[in-house]
Amino acid sequence: MPNNQPPEKRLEDSDLLQVHSIFKTIQGEGPFAGTPAIFIRLAGCNLMCPNCDTDYTSSRRYMSFDDIIKKVTELDDTSFTDLIVITGGEPFRQDIKGLMCGLSECGYFVQVETNGTIEPPLELVYNKNISSRHGIYVVCSPKTPSINPYYSRISCAFKYVMGYSESEHDGLPFNVLGLGLTKQVARPDEKFTGLIYLQPEDSKDPKQNEFNQKACIESCLKHGYIFCLQVHKYIGVE
Repeated sequence: MPNNQPPEKRLEDSDLLQVHSIFKTIQGEGPFAGTPAIFIRLAGCNLMCPNCDTDYTSSRRYMSFDDIIKKVTELDDTSFTDLIVITGGEPFRQDIKGLMCGLSECGYFVQVETNGTIEPPLELVYNKNISSRHGIYVVCSPKTPSINPYYSRISCAFKYVMGYSESEHDGLPFNVLGLGLTKQVARPDEKFTGLIYLQPEDSKDPKQNEFNQKACIESCLKHGYIFCLQVHKYIGVE
């Protein structure tokens, strides 16, 4: 079914966050794929991508930074992971600076997954060295023709969800998740020094998914991008 979760505006700064869910899992995408992780899924998004496959509005509760960190440590009762993933929806729709810093101070490294349309906290230091697994990482997955230029400087990786078609010159998708763009989805600029991942769109149709996967493979082989499957779906975790 098409995504019908309505877009929501950016929230004013608050000590409370709208949280959809907090759960332990295996990170299935991007530079830390395969790593045990605790996900903090925040409620709401400023976009409404027709083919989005994530529920981020069916439940919503207000939690303080301290309550979220307490829940994380309860889930991490055997110290099974150092990775916390903050996702959504769109995490930067809310003021998560205090949460990111608090988790980092507790010894976790934090990955934030964003569509890149909302300016992140500029005063923080973001890590681009994936191998160090320390501090705060940003993975930008553009959905729109323009993104905040700051993401090309702070992101450790860009991740594109790709259907069966691609642009002619760089092998990246023109359109993402059925948004029907008339201008191609944003690319990182010349200041970006991180990795680029291509992930086949999950169309919920096995035959269509074969075409999507083939397009990603061909583009990765031609342009040197990193092929990325949604591993969590194959191993049956959230």
